[in-house]
Amino acid sequence: MYSLCKAERLVSKNLFEDLFASGTSFVKYPFRIVFKKSFCKGEYPARIGISVSKKKFKRAVKRNRIKRLTREAYRLNKPEFYGNLTPENTIDILFIYLDQDLPTSSKVEKAMKQALVKISALLS
Repeated sequence: MYSLCKAERLVSKNLFEDLFASGTSFVKYPFRIVFKKSFCKGEYPARIGISVSKKKFKRAVKRNRIKRLTREAYRLNKPEFYGNLTPENTIDILFIYLDQDLPTSSKVEKAMKQALVKISALLS
């Protein structure tokens, strides 16, 4: 339950484009969250994608660190999130990092908890 396998990630370019085109978004700083109910059945109730701007962070090391912190925060908070979801549909979620500075893990964790609570509230 605490792992984050490939089936839980958005990997298709078409899914990303569809999410950008018709998803609902809100901001929980330092993230913009775009989400959408997906009608294709999946093994897991939610799939995530993480985006960090190359324009703001030139070095791949910094971008990868932000993505790693975001994945870890999601992985630790997803059991509570999955408990609030209904199993019939899959939700696609994209986390876009907005800040100019490298985050601390506590900042990312706090934003992730708030974002997952808001997504649960908006879906029910």
